[in-house]
Amino acid sequence: MEMLRQGDVEELERVVGENPAAVRFLQGRLWDSDPEIRRLAAVALGSAAAAHPDLGREVLRRALWSLNDESAMNGRYMLPAIGEIGRCAPDLVKSFVGPMTAFLWDEGLRPGILRALRRMADTDPGLIDSVRDRLEQVDETNDSGEWEVLDFLLAVNRESVDGE
Repeated sequence: MEMLRQGDVEELERVVGENPAAVRFLQGRLWDSDPEIRRLAAVALGSAAAAHPDLGREVLRRALWSLNDESAMNGRYMLPAIGEIGRCAPDLVKSFVGPMTAFLWDEGLRPGILRALRRMADTDPGLIDSVRDRLEQVDETNDSGEWEVLDFLLAVNRESVDGE
């Protein structure tokens, strides 16, 4: 917890690389009251997933489950971790992108989904190729930040599809 409070990302990434048990602790920090702690926990989970793919897949499975109403969880706090895993381990997240974007209809989840996709697109724009049609269908938001991210994703996506 002290590394999270101090914002020592390098040391945190080293620790999770060496100690996979830290993943469970970091998952719990995704619901912390401090947004910076949540952000750093998500970044560290991305690094942990790259170092320990089996654990990363498990985090992704739990994250998708948390998005379902049946889970009785607030899954929006897991979305930054999905984005960071996609940034750090694009191959690991490929099969989770489609199921995640199936929740774009949910106004409470949509901003986090779009931000997660944005993080993934930084590393591998191809990850969002398969969800282009879902992104194009988003038309019910009054949030200019959402539109900005959506416009970015559609432009990146189009460039990777068109080869430009």
